[in-house]
Amino acid sequence: TNNTGTRVNSLVWLPDHVNEILDVDGVTVPMKLSQLAESLARVARPQGGFKTEAVIVNYYGAGDALGGHTDAVEGDLEQPIVSISLGCRGIFLLGGPSRDDPVVPMFVRSGDVMLLSGPARLRYHGVPRIFTDEDAELPPGMTKSQVANSSRQGSALDEDMLEYISQSRLNLSIRHVSN
Repeated sequence: TNNTGTRVNSLVWLPDHVNEILDVDGVTVPMKLSQLAESLARVARPQGGFKTEAVIVNYYGAGDALGGHTDAVEGDLEQPIVSISLGCRGIFLLGGPSRDDPVVPMFVRSGDVMLLSGPARLRYHGVPRIFTDEDAELPPGMTKSQVANSSRQGSALDEDMLEYISQSRLNLSIRHVSN
């Protein structure tokens, strides 16, 4: 994988090649995030069975990219991957089972959810670019002035968070990893 600056962190589980550099013992996935992911996964897998066991968090700043790769290290590849985008818009490329297959480019925006399941589960995909322009997206229905005002009122959203989310992208890759 050709990663340019993308940073990764994990809750609970990582593939061995990444787990060697991060210590995630004792970390648990928040219950509300687990419930959300499990509900979303039912769209792709109505018969159920998806259990949130891991969250991989990719952090993208200006100029960062995530090269084409597949996600095939989990024990049960029939389970979908639930992907939630936050912050700046990015370009997501979805290819085929080979690196040589044509790709379909699409924008991912803050709040977008993507389910990789079925044949798409094992396709090459990547993020070649994010956009950090002035109109970086905030959570739906929220303006920069609302965030600034809530910050002055002692809200959990503050100007540092606004600055970060207007210049960065986070992707939560939520997975069922066991057999």
